[in-house]
Amino acid sequence: MGAIGIKEIFIEEADEILNNLESDIVSLEEENNPEIINRVFRYMHTLKGSSGIAGFNEISEFTHKVENLLDRVRGGELEVKKSLIDILLGSIDWVKLNIFNTDVDSKDLRDSLIDDILHYSSVNEEIESIKTTEEADTCQDKITGSTNELRINDIGYNYFHIKSKFKEDIFEFGIDPLMLIEDLSSLGRFCKNSINRNRFPNFEEFNPEKCYLDWDIILKTRHPQEKIDDVFLFVKDDNEIDIQNITSTYIENEKDNSYVEVKRLGDLLLRKGIITSDELNDVLAIQDEKNHRIGDIIIEKGYATENDVKVALHEQEKIKIKIESSTVRVDTRKLDALMNLLGEIVIGQSALTRISEELDEGEESYNLKNTLYGLDRTTREFQEQIMSIRMIPIGATFEQFRRFVRDSSKAFGKDIKIEIRGKDTELDKTVIEKIGDPLKHMIRNAIDHGIESSQEREKAGKDKTGHIILQAYHQEGNVYIEILDDGRGIDKEKVKEKACEMGLIKPNDEISDEKILSFLFAPGLSTAERVGDLSGRGVGMDVVKTNIDELRGTVQVETTIGKGTTFRIKLPL
Repeated sequence: MGAIGIKEIFIEEADEILNNLESDIVSLEEENNPEIINRVFRYMHTLKGSSGIAGFNEISEFTHKVENLLDRVRGGELEVKKSLIDILLGSIDWVKLNIFNTDVDSKDLRDSLIDDILHYSSVNEEIESIKTTEEADTCQDKITGSTNELRINDIGYNYFHIKSKFKEDIFEFGIDPLMLIEDLSSLGRFCKNSINRNRFPNFEEFNPEKCYLDWDIILKTRHPQEKIDDVFLFVKDDNEIDIQNITSTYIENEKDNSYVEVKRLGDLLLRKGIITSDELNDVLAIQDEKNHRIGDIIIEKGYATENDVKVALHEQEKIKIKIESSTVRVDTRKLDALMNLLGEIVIGQSALTRISEELDEGEESYNLKNTLYGLDRTTREFQEQIMSIRMIPIGATFEQFRRFVRDSSKAFGKDIKIEIRGKDTELDKTVIEKIGDPLKHMIRNAIDHGIESSQEREKAGKDKTGHIILQAYHQEGNVYIEILDDGRGIDKEKVKEKACEMGLIKPNDEISDEKILSFLFAPGLSTAERVGDLSGRGVGMDVVKTNIDELRGTVQVETTIGKGTTFRIKLPL
């Protein structure tokens, strides 16, 4: 794969990652959820690695700093506050500038963000230092049996057995396995690091651009397995990477740095600090004498509770579950080309059908018609399958509005939250690409003069926080998208007055509420009392309707004074 191809793939994937990041960071501000924190960290880690591979080194270095900040958040060392959210969202903006508009000089913004990141991180440096010292004092060596050569693992450490077998052509994808090993070594200490040279070819067949080495490593670390998995994030799908947590069955040998595998319950309880070496020796002596189960003896002697023993037994039987991805990214142009080819097949099939109808009745005519009938059914199923591939969930489009609502409401001094429903509702990719701008304008109107200020809402007996609901659903062969707000509602009389001023109707005309509200989409009509950056110029709602008409859709408005407004878009599947 050429360098240009790699950059194109990175830019396409980066757009999706950045949108997901932006949405999750805004959600994190509303809900401090560990799952969201982990997801944000993984997205940033992916962005760091893929930008480096694609040659965006400055982005890779910058996102590495952001990743370190997120790692401390994930570890509970840093608290999620508004100041942190601002830094993270600012970082997203900087990355976007440098990927999608590289001509923009954003050095000052980058330097400012780095200063903020370093300042934010340094707040807890002293606390972390104290914590590390206390942990070091706590981790005392434990002796098993009658020898002092073997010791139970230090409390608080994990041990992972990592086997990595890389494909020979891995260098062609810009990946150096040695860098992965170095990243791994930064997480802890190698108790074992051996190289398998069995794949080495004869000298005359040796190719310096291929990888022939396999690694077998045992890593001692304070980090969880998720951190180890992150190191191999970009290679685990295409290479043989096996990571096993052997903490419960591993004992270090200080003398020669070897290890033994153990599955004894007593060793596990000793490692956890639940029982002492003397208590374990006492239990082992009783077991040799009475041949009872060690767990029963420990409980009977009162050295550990029944629950302690159950937990240790469960740890012995833990099984690692691997989840493999089964998706592939396809260029929509290929799908379009496939659809065009299918169209040609349908045209040819129709011609054959007409010819069959002109043939005299007979066995050959009958066989041809039956064959064409089966071909028609297959072609229709083929068409439906291609169309289903083009159908994608609308969730990604919806999620991008979280940041928009946050920033816009902040600009107007309002407190507004957005709720998203029906993210799994599917639409054709082309429709989704074209519906984003109309939705943005309708949400913009709701923020600007649909939802009241916090003071106005409290005077009206409402929650001071305004709410916008963005939802999608299927119904009767159509897709419905609704934008609901709980604001002041639309004054229909004011709309009617504006329509009269523009000559759209006469003052004495009797018209329905539905017709009055349809004037909202007339060019130049606006009921806003002031002109602002977001709305009030009478430009936009007519464009919204034009865009929806082009998609063969319709838009309706429902409103109640003092309670809110609903814009309902109806689109064909």
